[in-house]
Amino acid sequence: MSYSKSIGAVVSIIIVSVLIYSNVARSNIAFAKKPPQASISTINPINEVESGSIIYTLNDRSSFTQMALDTKVQMDITGTINRTKLSQTFVNPSNEWVEGVYVFPLPTNSAVDHLTMHIGKRTIEGQIKERKEAKRIYTKAKQAGKKASLIEQQRPNIFTTNVANIAPGESITISIEYQQIVSIDNDKFSIRFPMTIGKRYIPGTAIATPAASVGISPNTHRVKDASKITPPISQNVDRPISIAINLKAGFNTANVNASYHDISVVDIDTLTKHITLDNTKGDNQADRDFELVWQANNSLTPELALFTQQQGDDHYLMLMATPPADKAFKQFNTPRELIFIIDSSGSMMGASMIQASKALVQAINRLKPTDRFNIIDFDSGFDPLFDSAMPAISMNKKHGIRFANNLDASGGTEPLEAIKFALNSRDSHTDDYLRQIVFLTDGQVGNEDEIFRSVRQNIDDDRMFTIGIGSAPNSHLMTKLAKYGKGAYTFIGDIAEVKDKMTELFDKLESPAMTDININFPMNINAEQALGSISDLYKGEVITAVYKLNAIPNKLSISGNTANGVFTKDIHITASNNTTGIDVLWARRKIDQLMNQYRAQYRRVDRDRVQADITNIALDHHLVSKFTSLVAVDITPAKPGIQTNITKTVANKVKAAKTATNSQLWMMFGLVIILLSVVTRRREQS
Repeated sequence: MSYSKSIGAVVSIIIVSVLIYSNVARSNIAFAKKPPQASISTINPINEVESGSIIYTLNDRSSFTQMALDTKVQMDITGTINRTKLSQTFVNPSNEWVEGVYVFPLPTNSAVDHLTMHIGKRTIEGQIKERKEAKRIYTKAKQAGKKASLIEQQRPNIFTTNVANIAPGESITISIEYQQIVSIDNDKFSIRFPMTIGKRYIPGTAIATPAASVGISPNTHRVKDASKITPPISQNVDRPISIAINLKAGFNTANVNASYHDISVVDIDTLTKHITLDNTKGDNQADRDFELVWQANNSLTPELALFTQQQGDDHYLMLMATPPADKAFKQFNTPRELIFIIDSSGSMMGASMIQASKALVQAINRLKPTDRFNIIDFDSGFDPLFDSAMPAISMNKKHGIRFANNLDASGGTEPLEAIKFALNSRDSHTDDYLRQIVFLTDGQVGNEDEIFRSVRQNIDDDRMFTIGIGSAPNSHLMTKLAKYGKGAYTFIGDIAEVKDKMTELFDKLESPAMTDININFPMNINAEQALGSISDLYKGEVITAVYKLNAIPNKLSISGNTANGVFTKDIHITASNNTTGIDVLWARRKIDQLMNQYRAQYRRVDRDRVQADITNIALDHHLVSKFTSLVAVDITPAKPGIQTNITKTVANKVKAAKTATNSQLWMMFGLVIILLSVVTRRREQS
C-alpha cells in the first residue's frame, strides 16, 4: 500500500500543479457584457465551493467567478444562548439579469429561523413553507420577473439560497439568522462559526442528475443529492470577513480568546465584552472555522443553569448541569480495546495529516500493557495494522508508531468499509475489554447517511470517539457519530493543540462515563425531552437537556450510574428565569431526533409519517429543515418581460491549510446566582 501511495503522491503533485496553473490562468477575467470564452469551464465549479458563495450560471451553461464584496457576522451571546446574524453582500457584475445560488455553511446545531434579502432598495422577509410549496412559489415568482429568494437545507450544516431576477450591477445582501446553545466542556465555554465547506468526496456510480443542477459532481447511487452539496473553490479569490460579538457571559470572565484568529477584546462593563476580529495585519479570510473560548474567574464554572419559557399553553425548560468530577468520575483500571481509524486521503494532505499522525502517536504511547489496540488506515481503500486487536506491549506499540509516522495522504475518502471492519473485528477476547473506537478524519464525505446507518446498526456496546482534524472538518458527521457511539467529539484545528486536546480526550477515554442519565419530574408534569434520552456523560462534559412541559415544576432530580454507584442531585426551581428562544432550541433538537427515526425507516409509509411530524414542528417554530424552506417574494415585477433570466456562478475561498432584553438579563442573573452558590458552597467545605 505504501508503494502505491508514493505513486499516488507524485500523481497528486502533478494534478495540483496543473490546477494551480489553471486557476491562475482563469483568474484574469474582466466582467463586461459576458465572460469571455476563455473563462468557460466544462466542469461545474459548485463542487469546489468552500465558503459562503453565490453561484451564477450563464444561459449557455458557462460560468465565471466573482468575490463576495463583504461578509459580516454579528453574534449576541447571552449566558448559554448565541443569537447570530450572518450578512453577505454580493454584486451582479454582468450586464445581464441573473439568478444566483448562494451556498454557505452554518453550525450543525444551529436553528435557522430568519431570512432577509436586501436587493437594491428593497427588503424582503422570508416565510417558512413546506419545501415543495416553497419551491413552487419561488419558481412562479422567478418566471413572473419578480425578485425572490429561497433558502433550503441540504445538510444540517449546509444551506443554499436561490436569488431570482438580480439586475445588472445590482447589489444583494443576504441576512441569515440562527440560534444555538453555547458548548461547555472542561470548564470552558465556546462557540464555533464555520467559514468554509470542505470539498466533499462523492462515492458511487453516477445516476441521472437534473440538467439545471449547479453542481459538477453528478448524483450517484450512494449520494443521491451530490449535485447539491458539492460547492466551487478557488485559491486566488479574496474572501474578507468581519466578526463582531457581544459577550454577556453572566459572570466575570478570566480568559477570552479565539483558537485560530487574532481578536480585539474591549470591556463594556464588568459583565460584558465586545469582541472583533483583529484586522491590523490585513483582512481576515473566510478560510477556516472561527472558535471563541471563554472561562469563569477562579475556574468557577456554573454547576447548574436552568431557564424557562412560556409559549402559549406550552412551557419549555432548558437545563445545563455539571456533576462534580470527584464524585462522578474517577479513573479506573478496566482493560480497554482501542481501535483507531485514521484518514489518510488526499483531503488530509499537509497540516491535517501531520496533526492526525501526532495525535495517533500520542494515543499509542498512552496505552497500558493490559490494553489491546489496532489501527485502520483508510483512503480509497483501507489497511489495518493487525488482523485483530493486539496487546499494547512495547513491540506492538512500536509497530503502531511506525505505522502512524509513515502515513501518506492521497486517494479518495472512503471511511465506510474501514468503519465496518472496525465494528466487525471483535474476537473471542473482546468481551473482556471496554471497547472504544477512535475515528480521526476531516470528514469531507458526502455519504453521511450511509455511514450513519452502518454505525447505528453495528455499534452494539462499542463507544465511538471522533476527532475532527484540520481547519474545517465536517462537524455534522463527527458529532452524529459520537452520539451514535455514546462517545465524544474533539476538534483539533491547529497542530499546536494536539497535545492538550488529546490529553483531554484521554481523560474521557480512561474515566468511566455516567450512564443511564435521567431527569426526573413530579408525577403531575408531562415532560417531553427533545432528543428522547440523554447521552452518556464523560469527565468535563455537561448534561444538557431541553424539555417541553405542561407546567413548570417546583423541583426535579438528576440521576445516573457511575463506577462509584448511583449519582443523584435534587434541584429546587425557585427563580423564574424566563427567557425566549428555548422553544426554538427544543424544536431543533426534536427534529434531529425525528431525523434519526426517519433514516431508520425502510417502508415508505413509515417515512412519510415521520416526515409529516418533522414538517409540522418546523412550520410551527418557523425553522428550516430537510422538509421546510424559507421563501421570500417581492410582489412588484422588477425584470422587463423581454429580458431573459440567466443563472450565473461565483466561486469561493479554498480552506486554509492551517442591546439587553429582559430575557438576556434573566439569563445573566441566573448564571451569577449559580456562581455565587458555587463559591459559597466551596467556602463552607473549606
